[in-house]
Formats: sequence, C-alpha cells, structure tokens
Amino acid sequence: MKTLLLSLSLCGLAQAAAPLLIADFEGKSYGEWTVEGKAFGPGPAPGTLPGQMKVSGFSGQGLANSFVGGDDATGKLTSPAFTLERRFLNFLIGGGGWAGQTCLNLLVDGKVVRTATGENTEPGGEETLAPESWDVSEFSGKTAVLQIVDQRQGGWGHLNVDHIVLADEKAQATRVTLEKSLTVNGSHLLVPVSNAQGKNKELVLEIRDGDTLVQSFSVTLPGDGDPFWIAAYPLEHFGLKGKTVRIVSEKKTGVAESLRAGFDRIHVGNEAEALAASDYSEPYRNQFHASTRRGWVNDPNGMVFHNGLYHLYYQYNPFGIFWGNMHWGHLQSQDLVHWEEKPIALYQKSVKDMAFSGGGFVDFNNSAGLGKDTQFISFTSTGRGECLAYSKDGGLSFTELPENPVVTHVGRDPRIIWHEPEHKWVMVVYDESRSAETDATPPAHDKMPAHRSMVFYESRDLRHWSRTGAFTDPDRDTVYECPELFELPVPGQPGETRWILLGAQNRYFIGRFDGRTFHKESGPHGSPRGAFYAAQTFSGAPDGRRIQIGWVQTDVFLSRFPAQITNQAFSLPHEMSLGKTSDGLRVFLTPVREVEKLRATVLAEGQNLSAAKANELLQACQGELSEVLIGFSSPGPKQLVINGIDAHFNGRNARVFTDRTFNEIYANEGASYEVRKRPGHAFESRETKLTLAEGTAVTSLKIFRLSAGAVTVPDAPLSPQAPPAQPARSK
Repeated sequence: MKTLLLSLSLCGLAQAAAPLLIADFEGKSYGEWTVEGKAFGPGPAPGTLPGQMKVSGFSGQGLANSFVGGDDATGKLTSPAFTLERRFLNFLIGGGGWAGQTCLNLLVDGKVVRTATGENTEPGGEETLAPESWDVSEFSGKTAVLQIVDQRQGGWGHLNVDHIVLADEKAQATRVTLEKSLTVNGSHLLVPVSNAQGKNKELVLEIRDGDTLVQSFSVTLPGDGDPFWIAAYPLEHFGLKGKTVRIVSEKKTGVAESLRAGFDRIHVGNEAEALAASDYSEPYRNQFHASTRRGWVNDPNGMVFHNGLYHLYYQYNPFGIFWGNMHWGHLQSQDLVHWEEKPIALYQKSVKDMAFSGGGFVDFNNSAGLGKDTQFISFTSTGRGECLAYSKDGGLSFTELPENPVVTHVGRDPRIIWHEPEHKWVMVVYDESRSAETDATPPAHDKMPAHRSMVFYESRDLRHWSRTGAFTDPDRDTVYECPELFELPVPGQPGETRWILLGAQNRYFIGRFDGRTFHKESGPHGSPRGAFYAAQTFSGAPDGRRIQIGWVQTDVFLSRFPAQITNQAFSLPHEMSLGKTSDGLRVFLTPVREVEKLRATVLAEGQNLSAAKANELLQACQGELSEVLIGFSSPGPKQLVINGIDAHFNGRNARVFTDRTFNEIYANEGASYEVRKRPGHAFESRETKLTLAEGTAVTSLKIFRLSAGAVTVPDAPLSPQAPPAQPARSK
C-alpha cells in the first residue's frame, strides 16, 4: 500500500512539470522577437521611462514597455513560435486598457484565441503590472505566437508586459470580488464618494439584473474614517423597481479589502437622504454661475431654446468631483440667470460607452418624421460613434434613433445646424483621421498632431449622413474638439453676414460656408482663453441672438474642503457679435442683458477719481459677490485684484464679475474677455487693489452687490446631511 501511495505521489509530481519561461525581457535587446514601430524601442525598458509615472510590479530589471516616445507612439512585438506544453500561460500586464489596441494577444493557427489589456482608460490610473493567467489546455501541443500590441494614441496609449511563463499552475490570484444584493425599493442608488484620487482608491462597480449588465461606473469609495459625501443615482430610468439587483466589483485584493467599509455603505434609498440644505451655500461653490448640485461638470452640451425655456445640458459625473462616468446633466431656465436643476437627461451605457459632448436643436420641419418641433440632441457614444436622440417630454429624457450611430469615424463632439440655402442639416464634428484636407495643410510644426480637422456632413432626414468636406489649419489646436459653426451679421451692412467656426479653445475663424465646407477669410483670432473651454451657443435663441456659455475650469480646494461635493462651473451667458476694428472684423462678447437681474444694491460709485479714491471705494467689494464697472482716462494695462482674485486687463474700460472662485472680465466693450481664477493657496484672501500708471485717472466707477442662487431645485428645505448608518459588514 505504501508503494502504491508513493507511486501515486510521484505521478502527481510528474504532472506538475517545471515552468517554461517564454520571455523575461532582461536582455539589452528583444532577441528573436520581431519589433515593429517605435513604441517599444530597440530593447526592454529598465522600468519607468521618461515622462511616465512610476512603473511597478514587474519582475527583475526590465520589461516590455511601449511608452518609448510617449503615448502617441505605436508599435508591436511578435514572439518566435513556441509549443503550448503546459496548462496555463501566466504573465504580468499593466498600462492601457484599450481592447484590441493596447493588448497582449495569443495566436494559434494565425487567429487570436486569447487577449488581455491593462486596467487604465481614464486619468488617475497607476502603472502597476498585475499577474494574469490564460487556461490554454485546449490548445495543448499546438504552436502559438504572442503579440504585444500598441496601436493606441493619446491617454493610456501604451502597454507594459513582463515575465511570460508556461506553467501547470495558475498565477497567484491577486483579485477579489465585492458583491451585494439590493432590492430596488427606493428611487436612487446611494453611493459614498471619497475625493481621494488614484486607482488604489477606485472601483468599477456594476449594477446587474441577474447576469445582465444594467450599468457600470467608476467611483472612489471611502476607507474607514475617510471623509465622504453621498452620490444619489436615479434608478427609474433602468426599469428596476421591485427587482433585486447585484452590485459587483472586482479589484486587487488589497485595494478591495481597504474599501470594503465604503462598499458596505452602498444602498437603495431616496434622493433626499443624500442632499443637504447647505449644498448651494458651500464656500467653494460659485453663487451666480451655474453648476451642478453634486458631482463634476465640464463641456456645456445640447444648448437649445425651445417652448420658452433655455436648456443647458452638460458633461456630468454623478459619482465624483473629477472627470469620468460621462452622462448629460440638465439645467433649465426662463431668463438665462436663474437655473433649475433637472434629472439626468442622457445616460452612459457603461464606463466603456460614455455619452460625450454634442449639440442640440429642434427639428422644426419634421425632417426625421417624429413630429414637428421635436427636440433633438447629437452626441458621441464612445463605444459606437456619433448618435442622435430625440425627446417627447420637453427635453427631460431622450430616445435614440434606431439608425445610431449615424456617423462613424475617429473623432467626437457633433454639432448640427440647419442650412437654409440648401434646405438641409449640416453636422460639423471634430475628426482625427488622415484626409486630403489635412495632407494639403501641414501642421505648423512636427510636434503638432498631423490629422486634426473639422469635418462636415449633410442630411435631409437626420438619419442618413454623407461627408461633404473638411477644414483644418496649421495650428491644429484651433481645430481641436467641440466645434461650433454659426452666422453673425456684419455691422453697418444690412443683409451681409460672416460665418464663425471655432473649436474648444474658443479661438475662431471668420469666413464663408458654402453648405459643404468652410472657407477662411481670417483667423485664427483670440488666444487660449485661460480657464474658458468647450463653449457652445444656444440653437433657436429668440430675436436672432447668438448666446454662448463656456466651461470655466475652476480649481479644486480639497486641502480645505476634503468632502467637497461639486467641482467646476459655467461662465455667464454672453452675447456674441461682430465688431469692426482696425484689424478687421472680430467677435465681441458682452454679458447678456438679463444678468442685470443679479444686481441687488449699489455698493459704491464715483466719477473722475484718483487712484487712491478709487481704491477706497473698491474696498466695498471685499467679501461680496460683485459687478464692477470701471473706466479710465487712457488705454493700456490695468493691474486690478478684486476679493483676492486677479482681474488685470488691457484697455480703457471693463466689467468685472467676481464670484467666489473666479473673475470674468469683459474689457473694451467686449473686445476682450478673460477668466481669472482664485489661487488655491489663497482661498481666504479678500485683497482688493487697483494699481495705475502715473497720470491715469478713473473716469467712472460703479460697484453692484450681486445676488446668489443661480441654481435652484424644486425641493422642500432639507435637514443638514448626516452620513448613513454603518450597515452590518458583508460576509
């Protein structure tokens, strides 16, 4: 019997054959591996490469790292053929998580039979390699080849791979699944959110109805004792009422365990549990500039005037105060000054298919056959392409066209307008593809991307689109993201107009549009406008007004407010017009007349003032929300600080709007517009000071106190928020 047991034991040892090393990337070159492109360099990387975050988790001294030359470089490594002689193929992998673009592929008989990527597709990740395994027993004895692929440009456009081994034992598990079941007996999923950044704090949570993925989102959960706030995510949209759903997340073991306390706090309830009466009065929140109640905002989207209401949609992360989980939030106004927050209007499908930026319009002539005056939006589905959706409830929710995506290309941010001369719809969209237009107009220098342009499409029915042309410029930054195209009248020339084309930087071109492409007469004009980005104008604004709102990239003040509940804001709405200057036609920006409704009282005023007297009156701004109208006896640079925020400008006059964290400065009757932000290290500063050149006088000064309350919600007053009770820990 002992002999038999010994024999069986020896057989078991024989089955667990020694691992076979395929690649450890420890040499100066890649040996017999075939190298294509520049991304991997001539040989293995000695860890972290220049410009890269610290790389960890690899084995030995080297690894295959495609960050050579940065994220825009591409390439591929192909192994020599080898025989699959063990059950598992184990390896270390990290970097970009782009399926098919930053990946390790196993090929058998010339076909990809296994593939893996890194974890990261969004800002804030980590360069840590983690063990993974493929069960390859079904291919035992077959010849295989490995490919390490980097065909991705831009953020996380690289891959890290190391220590590839054939073995009879799977690589040690480094991940754990967090899971809980919840009955949908309330209106919202309530999720605790920490503002700490980094992948070691972040989970991707999935809402599952049985095995069906309902939604996924990334969230940074609090650990024990971490400050946090509550995100309330509406569930009615998903038709889950009364069902039991699963909340699931898989993460590295150590990370998952550190966040289990936060995971245990996730529950179904009502929105009022998350909100607090103080939400709109927190000191870091701007008071007369629109922002979302809780979460992150960036690009304004879908801006349209319809049935007496201005609709301002926007890029919205309901699960954090940083970029991610792109939905469309919704603000609504009758007067462009007082906004009411509405529920989410457009949902992402998952973290792999978000709802990026786009425009809004009204199908006034029933082109799509869905009813005259149907409200539409256009947006980029990151998983599919350019899409259209329509609303039958006044812009509160949207249904996609069955033809989606209506345009597929490499790009984003579709904007649709009606072109009256040819009775058709025109889409202008940012594009990164090589084209005849980009080949014909080389970039200004070799460090600029070669293929950026604004591409034009046409349609008669909003469902079928064809490309008609493209416009680019040697300064490729001017044709980057979020295009806008519209006409403005030429002053003093009745019936004469010019077309304006601009991108996300708000630098613009003046010219003509023939229905197929844009023809530049001058530009680009303006400069990168500081914190002002991705501006959009309202379709259908009354009286032919062209009203613009932009994204103001405000600072975050986490050192002072670690449980801050919102981040970023929008500019005041301002009216755009063409003005004649000594250099030709230029776009002027002036605050819409409606902002005068914000004026509460006059704090100070005077005329023909010395610098000293003007400074005395300006002290009335300290601690106030204010509008300052100031004029000078001569042009030139003016050094001005209001309430601790820079407000300098160059010119003879200005209107300066001071909110809690930034100034908007309209100078020289709107010929110049700038945004200046409060520095994070000087949050408490209320310094107000004007410095003038000798001989310059203040010809006029008037200071208004402005009222707060740009955004309201139709809720009864709420009690101050209390964190939810700690539920029993899952077992």
